[in-house]
Amino acid sequence: MGTSSINLIGSALDVGTIVDTLIYVEREPVRMMESQVTALQSKVSAYQSLNTKLSALADKVNILLFGDTEAPFNQPYSFADRLKDSVFTKCAITSSDDSTISASANNPTSVGTYAITVSSLAQARTMAAAGFADLATQTGTGTLTITTGSSDPVTVTINSQNNTLTGVCGAINNANAGVTATIVNDGSATPYRLLITANDSGTANSFSITDNLSGGQALGLTESQAAVDAQFIVNGVSITKSSNTVSDVIDGVTFTLKDVTATPVSLHVEKDIDAIVTAFNEFVSAYNTVNSFINSQFAYNSTTETSGVLAGDSTLRRIQSNLQNQLVQSISNPYTDYGIASQAGLDFNRDGSLSLNETELREALAEDFTSVAALFLGNGTPSGGATVSDSRVLYGGKTAATQDGTYAIQITTLAQQAIAAGTQTVTTLSNDETLTITYGTSTAIVNLLQDDDLITVLSKINSALATEGIAATATDDGAGGIQISTNSYGSSQTITVASDGDGSAGTTGFSTTPVVATGVDIAGTIGGHAAVGNGLTLTGAAGQPEEGLSITVSQTTTGSYGTITIAPETEGVEGDSILMNLFSVLDGITDPLSGPIYNAKDGLNKNIEAINDRISDYEARLEVRREILTAQFSAADEALRLLTVTQANLTSQLNGLSQL
Repeated sequence: MGTSSINLIGSALDVGTIVDTLIYVEREPVRMMESQVTALQSKVSAYQSLNTKLSALADKVNILLFGDTEAPFNQPYSFADRLKDSVFTKCAITSSDDSTISASANNPTSVGTYAITVSSLAQARTMAAAGFADLATQTGTGTLTITTGSSDPVTVTINSQNNTLTGVCGAINNANAGVTATIVNDGSATPYRLLITANDSGTANSFSITDNLSGGQALGLTESQAAVDAQFIVNGVSITKSSNTVSDVIDGVTFTLKDVTATPVSLHVEKDIDAIVTAFNEFVSAYNTVNSFINSQFAYNSTTETSGVLAGDSTLRRIQSNLQNQLVQSISNPYTDYGIASQAGLDFNRDGSLSLNETELREALAEDFTSVAALFLGNGTPSGGATVSDSRVLYGGKTAATQDGTYAIQITTLAQQAIAAGTQTVTTLSNDETLTITYGTSTAIVNLLQDDDLITVLSKINSALATEGIAATATDDGAGGIQISTNSYGSSQTITVASDGDGSAGTTGFSTTPVVATGVDIAGTIGGHAAVGNGLTLTGAAGQPEEGLSITVSQTTTGSYGTITIAPETEGVEGDSILMNLFSVLDGITDPLSGPIYNAKDGLNKNIEAINDRISDYEARLEVRREILTAQFSAADEALRLLTVTQANLTSQLNGLSQL
């Protein structure tokens, strides 16, 4: 018999490859869900891009309405009030001799030509001390009493700590007495002289100094320059002013007197039509950028058989429709003879884009400037029957208990942020340091390194605060120290800062003892009665006529903030207005908390989160499945290995039998 063999199995199994292949097939649902996430993220990105373009459009609308990209705290309702700040106030002013009188204008009612002659320029009074041989030479000690204009006298104390020329200079400046002290070198044998100059020019701002110093070298103050008023003639009218910059003579015109002249200088004021046309062109461009983006989402590419990621999106379609509706509405108010935007050169094209016929706009402005302005600005009365006299006050609402009437507003205490301050001037850190910042339920850990300078430290703190969503900001306190301030005001604001350092020199100035800072609520009265403060908001107290009346104050200082008048609800309405209605629509669309773009993105992000959760669950099950398959195929591989051994034994036995 020849050699015999039995071939039961060829080779061992590649378990890893087999399992990977099977898992890849079973992972198909995950790949589908990942594709869904990618598609949803593309939609979120598209909405973010749209929001950016809408914000840019809103900036251009704000410039047309308010002369700035930022809308004011209180938007005016009447045409007259709107006109004051709008692009239609732009004026061009030319001076026949700019080196003698320069000027700017911002009120179309000031259009005309003004002849100005200048007989004297305003200057501030200056007093000079006698010469000192050395800055360290001691002066006398005692007091200097400074009286400026009609202000109360200010007493400056000079003692052994500051009785040098440098010390006296600093003491005067720190006293805020309406004057500024400097030291000059006149090049003589006793060159150092103290100069004291009134902060404001004119005789009304002149000052006097009573020198009650004794001992040391006397200051010997004498007048080196007298206070003089500006005297000039405008179109035959003689005028005297304390300052060379004058803004209260010609309505809407500010001019600066630079030199004396007997020859009249002509200021010619005219409406700046070029600036108005430019602003409208920029608005049209921003609108068309939005329109082009929206159209690109709805467009279908027959070659690639694709369209935009937001194709068919109802929210996007509503946004486009809302924007267009504001620009085609019919306008009616007592100040305009026009009814629609196209009468002033603003037209829609077939693709939904805007075009501006500059010639028509210029002709309309030349023919009836007020009608064009009123067409776009509109006219109305205070909505809700609330009128405030001070632009720093924003009406927040009222309740059924609030009585109609006019209420004076007084602020007695300014609201404050919670401010945690370090105790050291920071140049560079001597050692590594970790800060722990707590705000509400959020905590930020800031890891600082040796040799970090102040700018680096502030940057790291602000980065950590932003990461944790803490509404606070770290800044230089003005003297090289660190202060961390909450962005909001009031007693509800509390921030805590602690360090693992000891707070000594070379550290941030914070230590293991936490610094706890709490804000302060605004305090004041409405209608003469103490109101309830909360952050920057005052609310009328219970039992008073102004009960429930809420105002938010853009505070600057304590004192009077004018009045607020509450009238019957039926007295206040917003009139037809192309730009104001567009402003409101844009504000609503881009609202970061409740606008349609926010809602759309929020819904998409929630879907992404839910799908990612399903992916995680599926991946976890696949890992379990991988373990089971690996165990099964490993067992099969082991069984095959045993069969291979058996095969070898049988082959050997058969070979043995063949030898018999």
